[in-house]
Amino acid sequence: MDFKTTPRLLIMMFVQYFMQGAWNMTMGLVLSTYGMAAIIGDAYALLGVATLISPLLIGMIADRFFASQKVMAILHLINAAVILCVPQFVEAQNTTMTLFMIFIVGLLFYPTTALSNSISFTHINGVKYFPIIRVFGTFGFMTIGFILGEMGFSGSTMTWYIASGAAVILGLYCFTLPNTPPKAKGKPFSIRDLLFLDALSLFKDKYFTILMLSIFVLMIPKTAYSAYIPVFIKALGFNNAASIMQIGVAFEVMFMFVLSFFLLKFGFKFTLLLGAVSWIIRSLFFAHAAVDASLVYIVIGLVLQGLCWDFFFTAGDIYVDRKAKPEIRAQAQGLRFIVSNGIGLLFASTVCGAIFNNTVTETGSAALPQWQSFWYIPAGIAAVVAVFFFIFFKDDVSKKLKEVKNI
Repeated sequence: MDFKTTPRLLIMMFVQYFMQGAWNMTMGLVLSTYGMAAIIGDAYALLGVATLISPLLIGMIADRFFASQKVMAILHLINAAVILCVPQFVEAQNTTMTLFMIFIVGLLFYPTTALSNSISFTHINGVKYFPIIRVFGTFGFMTIGFILGEMGFSGSTMTWYIASGAAVILGLYCFTLPNTPPKAKGKPFSIRDLLFLDALSLFKDKYFTILMLSIFVLMIPKTAYSAYIPVFIKALGFNNAASIMQIGVAFEVMFMFVLSFFLLKFGFKFTLLLGAVSWIIRSLFFAHAAVDASLVYIVIGLVLQGLCWDFFFTAGDIYVDRKAKPEIRAQAQGLRFIVSNGIGLLFASTVCGAIFNNTVTETGSAALPQWQSFWYIPAGIAAVVAVFFFIFFKDDVSKKLKEVKNI
């Protein structure tokens, strides 16, 4: 581990997820608070559309033309100005402009997540140290969650003002990050590059495709959690949703520290499968909490976040890094992000929005029996993914991980 470079990456990841948590963590609750609960699904769907458009393009630019840290800096600074405009439209209950601005925020923000991964993988041994870098993103997410919850901002547009300020700080800080020049700079540019065919060629690999398909479908339970858990917690009678959600984030931190051990000891298939199965169990606990009205079941479901998040989605990031050639790794991370937060989020938010609008028709405690039905659906979908993954996925990467044990 480079003790000159690594602390700078830790700070980058902390502020990256602090900023994301500020605008995204309770976005559904903010919209609900201002009488726009019906567009929660639409808002997350538009974020999915935004992710379809920008990460591969930005990844190609970072792979070929400009240093990744400079691209990331410019995106955050522009986004700070856009985010600052969102609260006025939310407060005015202008659904059209609110959705449009959220779409622009997604266009600018989501490529930076892929870039932060790519910058980190360039300067560290990914299998051994990326979980440590990434856990500081979780610390950032946890920190803003506590701030929002304890200050009473969970359902307030103040969340967007905080996000704008954080984006300015992060944008300026990105200029100080370790230089990450484009790996393919100077190579002839062709129509193949414009169409991202090198990154898309990863789908020729059967097991890569199986993992991407699993991630795509598993985005339904993930989106059901991200978009609706704050609303569900409030229906249970708890007003500090953002604070309660940090229980899950705390355990995400804990499991992140053991992710490398699991990957090196048991390989990708076992680790990823454990993450998929955890989504089943978590959704079932939430379903039971809806009729039992006990915080205990909510807490257990939140505790499983470490397994759900780290052992599937973060492990997936590492798998993609191992599969991609160095000259297309920024594009590859963008591709993985498009599968999950692009077409995956678009599909999942549309499905979850339809499920919510047709299942949870009451408000407050009267809706709790309906919430039970709501949570059963993502549990069933996660079960299908787990069985599919167990049968068809073969771990063809983990043997290579043994080579890094002594690095």
